[in-house]
Amino acid sequence: MGRAPKLSLHERNQIKILSTVGYTVKQSADVVKRSRKVIMNFLRDQEECGIKKSSGRSGKFNDREKREILRTASNSTISINEIRSTCGIGASKTTVWRMLDKCPNIVRSRMRKCPQLIQEHRDEKLCWARIFMRCDWEKIRISRPIN
Repeated sequence: MGRAPKLSLHERNQIKILSTVGYTVKQSADVVKRSRKVIMNFLRDQEECGIKKSSGRSGKFNDREKREILRTASNSTISINEIRSTCGIGASKTTVWRMLDKCPNIVRSRMRKCPQLIQEHRDEKLCWARIFMRCDWEKIRISRPIN
């Protein structure tokens, strides 16, 4: 069976007034057009009515730790394990990675390996620098091709 919608603010106020005036639960239910059970539950615990308890397990990190992890990971190339040790967090690296993955502002990617700079490349760079070291760069005008 389906559930009826929650008591609206108007209905709650109406039940409170009817109760203080002296209406019985059945009379209040007839006026508000809700079940007696709903009226009794509301009158028994008015502050808690309509407030859902959080279900499920609580998170591993509190807000302060989350901010610290995000601050450390932001604009850096350090690994997840280094983030854990820097922040002093006892959670697993998978938990930290999952938290960073949920954040839309931080995009982590694996560092790509680049080819090593061998001696031949170093010599060519040095040769190029020596050739253009004699050049007067203030006289050179760099122009872009017009499309």
